[in-house]
Amino acid sequence: MYPRHDWRPLPAARGEVRLSPDMPALRTGSGGFLRLHDLPGPGRIPTYRYLLRVRRAALEREERVRASRWPEGRRSVLVLGRDRLSRALAAELARSGADVSRDTGSEQPPRADAVVDVREAPQRSEPGEPPGQLIGGGTVLLRGRREGSRMLIFPLAVDGSEATPDQVSRRRLAASAAAPELSSWLSSSRRDPRPLARATLTLTVARCLSILEDWAAEDPAVAEHRRLLRVIGDGLRERTHTVLGFDEPAPRPQGPAR
Repeated sequence: MYPRHDWRPLPAARGEVRLSPDMPALRTGSGGFLRLHDLPGPGRIPTYRYLLRVRRAALEREERVRASRWPEGRRSVLVLGRDRLSRALAAELARSGADVSRDTGSEQPPRADAVVDVREAPQRSEPGEPPGQLIGGGTVLLRGRREGSRMLIFPLAVDGSEATPDQVSRRRLAASAAAPELSSWLSSSRRDPRPLARATLTLTVARCLSILEDWAAEDPAVAEHRRLLRVIGDGLRERTHTVLGFDEPAPRPQGPAR
């Protein structure tokens, strides 16, 4: 048994507990501290039963925190794709407390409050928009695609006024000193056979999770997420670029053939 003045792990739970008479406390898995107002009687069995009670209370509190992080109306998240990155995103979103569903390939995918279309597949080989029935009616959309050894996370689409991936590409070409080469590379059908670096994948998952948690909490940071292109490269480096959406010009009328 641990001395009562020491911190000990809770059985089968995240967190630690200290049972000293002068300062009984619980440290939760998220790093918070809670004071305990009673102590177990002497002996191993009373102590073990007491720790089980504390564990149950800690788990119930953690579940309440998870539910508040993803309120009703902003809780259901549909994750598209079946690659390694999509699976990691779905797992972390579920662990965070979101109600996650996966793309089954059906013609009528499940209705969701948010759609996540972030995959290891290169952007150039994927259609610019997900199926139309997935978005609209208050559903937000987070898109991302691999570009060589790095990942691009596009602005969070909330009401359709944000820059689309196609508009992002056009802005990049307009600003590039090597626009012809970039255009040729983006339109190439070649795929990099090497898996995305683990560090890049991990940072991509973490960034997507923070964006979606901010949206679920209606955090003011969402305004920034709606206008930033994020580029996650090697060495856990992230660069951001402001990209604003714009109204597409009307198609030019076709004059008579000459």
